[in-house]
Amino acid sequence: MLTGFMGSGKSVVGRELSRIMRRRLVDTDMEVVRRHRLGISAIFAKHGEELFRKWEAEVAYELSMARNLVIATGGGLVTNGQALDELRVFGFTVYLSWPFEVLYERIRRTGRHRPLVQHYGRDGLAKLFAEREGRYRWADLEIGASGYSPQVIARVIRHAFKS
Repeated sequence: MLTGFMGSGKSVVGRELSRIMRRRLVDTDMEVVRRHRLGISAIFAKHGEELFRKWEAEVAYELSMARNLVIATGGGLVTNGQALDELRVFGFTVYLSWPFEVLYERIRRTGRHRPLVQHYGRDGLAKLFAEREGRYRWADLEIGASGYSPQVIARVIRHAFKS
């Protein structure tokens, strides 16, 4: 399971990791979108963040019972204690860590597709990052991802998982 703040590369690394480990990738954000037939921005606008987090937790609960998956979580999943506990049961967890300033530059470029970027702005995102960072650190492995390709990160994860 991959975790980290928005823009940390969970989906991209997840695709590469699922390829080299020959496992199915499930992105929790995309699973919510698929099930409810609405984009994340539309879900936030129509139903709000609270309902999105509820749906995300439902997905996490179901995935916690599955095996042989690579799971890319939404960056906010760690704010739901119950969902976090359920995914801890999943198995090997990886936190893709980045300095906030680097992440902010990455997400600023795609901000129009990210409802929290528009809602919080830079200072609000910095606060959100600080609040969540400790929760990400419970992972089995923390990888300082800045400067490494998704392919290298995936190989490091695969090696650590097999050790």
